[in-house]
Amino acid sequence: MKVPEKEILEGNIWKVLFALGWPMMVSSLLQTAYNIADTFWLGRWRFASQAVASMQISWPMIFVLISLGFGFGVAGVSLVAQYTGAGKEEKASFAAGQVLGLGIIMGSFISVIGILLTPYLVAFMGVEETVGNYATSYMRIIFAGLPFTFVSMVFMFILRAYGDPITPMIVNGLSVIANIILDPFFINGWWIFPEMGVVGAALATVICRASASIAALYILFRGVGNLKLKREYIRPRLEHVKKILRIGLPASLGQFSSALGFFFLMFIISSLPNSTVALAAYGVGDRIINVSFIVINGLSSAMATIIGHSLGADRFDRAEETFKKSVQLIFLLLAIETAIIFFFREPLARFFIPTDEEVIEEASLFLGIFTIGIPFFGIFSAVQGVYRGAGYTIPNMVMAMLRLWLFRVAFAYILGIVMGLGSYGVWWGMAISNIASAMVALAFFSTGSWRRKVID
Repeated sequence: MKVPEKEILEGNIWKVLFALGWPMMVSSLLQTAYNIADTFWLGRWRFASQAVASMQISWPMIFVLISLGFGFGVAGVSLVAQYTGAGKEEKASFAAGQVLGLGIIMGSFISVIGILLTPYLVAFMGVEETVGNYATSYMRIIFAGLPFTFVSMVFMFILRAYGDPITPMIVNGLSVIANIILDPFFINGWWIFPEMGVVGAALATVICRASASIAALYILFRGVGNLKLKREYIRPRLEHVKKILRIGLPASLGQFSSALGFFFLMFIISSLPNSTVALAAYGVGDRIINVSFIVINGLSSAMATIIGHSLGADRFDRAEETFKKSVQLIFLLLAIETAIIFFFREPLARFFIPTDEEVIEEASLFLGIFTIGIPFFGIFSAVQGVYRGAGYTIPNMVMAMLRLWLFRVAFAYILGIVMGLGSYGVWWGMAISNIASAMVALAFFSTGSWRRKVID
């Protein structure tokens, strides 16, 4: 169900942010539930700390390759949003088809590369043998299902950009519910299923995402409002591929740089004396923090949609006002959420791994330090949303590289390894990186370089 165009361009900004944002918040909650369900059940498996640690090192490595296709989604947001804002919905449908076709091709290619590279990536991390074996099995299954992940991702980006966040919320929600149901059966061997542990968690995820992808394709070809794909729209056309790559390539490189930064962050943590405990603690803490980002992800995505439509309609004043109101709200909400996490950090950690006291203590330490920088990440995320809506992705690429490499990886390595502060130094390095990144992001926004559009 699409939010009316007149409302997006002229309605009360707070109301439009909520109308576009609440389904995205629910979708973000459901996406987070994927990881929460896996961590919850693996945290109760008989090899809990090794299983959770293996998942935590797996996802940065998976995201290194997934990030290469991220730019297609960003290109879809800017093109579909701006064409829709300009009243050219046939062109919006064609652009959506081109983005989807390229996404399927890229997802299939990266799937094969990921399966082949998995053992080498895991060996590079240097984790203990059990953790490495679990990670290898998990990653290969996730990579095998990567084309489905790309279809779901593009579907979500396209419909949100069009102004319909509810349909992807429903599709994603049903997929997550199915994953939550399957997890204990596949992980613990309930009913007729064998006990598969980490492999079971991966299989449940792939099965559910495949189902969501089939539903997504059906909806896109059936049509949502005036947005409807046709077979001929999927076949790549050179001139349109060039436009998508021009918009999307910097976004992909920025996301790739971020993912690679997280990969090396995992390498730093796995180099610590208490690596398995630190990795498991970071895995638990990361799941808790992701919950705090649910509202923010929804607001940032809603803001990007409004800005894209506003630029398409030459309403630059509307775009700037939307950003200013959004960033104030995002910072305030994150400050409140992180205060709650800080005071309840130990019972929250115990919820995921109830019996491993070492991991609980380390997760509490991580949350106590890292939450200081979370509200500032909200500012960074909001500025990136502005440039996504504008389709001007080079600043996002630069900001992402600075955040992960100049700030996060460097600070974590210097404080944790060089200065010998261990995990305490790594957690502080991560917190400081968010504060520094917010200052850089605001400097980019103040230049006004986002005041442009990418459509004819």
